[in-house]
Amino acid sequence: MFEQKRKYIILIIVASFLAAAFYNGLVVRTYDVSTDKLEAGQSLRIVLLSDLHGYSYGKEQSALIDKVKEQEPDLIALPGDMLDRNRPPDAAFDLIKGLEGYVPIYFVTGNHEIDESDDYVRHDVKNVFRSHGVIVLENEAETVTINGIDLIIGGAEDPLRTYAEDLYGSWEQDVLTALADVDTDETFSLLLSHRAEQVEIYAALPFDLVLSGHAHGGQVRIPYLMNGLYAPDQGFFPKYAGGLYEHETFDHVIGRGFNYRISVPRIFNPPEIVVIDVIGTGTPP
Repeated sequence: MFEQKRKYIILIIVASFLAAAFYNGLVVRTYDVSTDKLEAGQSLRIVLLSDLHGYSYGKEQSALIDKVKEQEPDLIALPGDMLDRNRPPDAAFDLIKGLEGYVPIYFVTGNHEIDESDDYVRHDVKNVFRSHGVIVLENEAETVTINGIDLIIGGAEDPLRTYAEDLYGSWEQDVLTALADVDTDETFSLLLSHRAEQVEIYAALPFDLVLSGHAHGGQVRIPYLMNGLYAPDQGFFPKYAGGLYEHETFDHVIGRGFNYRISVPRIFNPPEIVVIDVIGTGTPP
C-alpha cells in the first residue's frame, strides 16, 4: 500500500512539473520603474506587447484584447515582430483593430516585418497600422502628453530594413544621428527598439527607458537558475533574455513575447503581457 501511494505521489509531482513547464496560457508580468522626472504621485502604465509572430488568442484576438484592457494601460508599446514571415498577417491586424481608439499605440518594425530578399515592409504593415490609429516610429522621436504627463517617445526601426549585409554598422550611425540629440533632460523618455541585445547603442542614447523584444525569453528557462537557454543574435545562455535590466543611465525592459508553437515549445516561459508602471519620485516645480 505504501509503495502504491508513493508511485501516485511521484506521478502527481511529475505531472505538476510538466504542466508548469509547458503551460502556454497568457500571463501578466509587472515591473516598476521609478523616475524623478515625474512628480511624486504621478504614474504612467505601459503595456508592452512584443513578438506576436502572427499567433491568435481567441476569435479576432478577443482573449488577448480583453487581457490587455484588464491592465488599464495609459499607452501600448509594440517593439516589433507582430507579424511573422511564415504566417498570414491577420492575427496582428485583428489585434490592432480590436485596440483601435483605446489608448495611444506606438510601433516599430522588427525583423519579421521586413522581407529579407526584397527589402520592403511586409504586407504594408505600417500603413495598415496607421489606418487604425497606431503611431509608427521610423528612427524619430515625438513629444506627447499622456495621462497629463509630458513624454518623449522614440523609435528605432529594425536594422534589417536596409542593412541586411552590414546589419549593425550603418544602422548604429543612423540611429545615433537621429536620436542622440533628443532633449530629454527634464522630460521622461522611452525608446522602442526591437533588438534586445543592442545595449551599447541604447546606452549612447538619452532615453530613460528602452522597450525591446526579439529574445523570446530565451525559449527555455529554469526559474531562479537560468533566465534563458537560447535567443536570436545572442546564442546560448543569452545575457538579455527577458525582464527588467537596470543600467547606469537607463532601464531596459525586454518582453518575452507571446508567440507559441508546438514545434518549438516554450519551457517555463509562458507567453506574456508586460506591464510597466512608471512611478514618479520628483518634487513639484
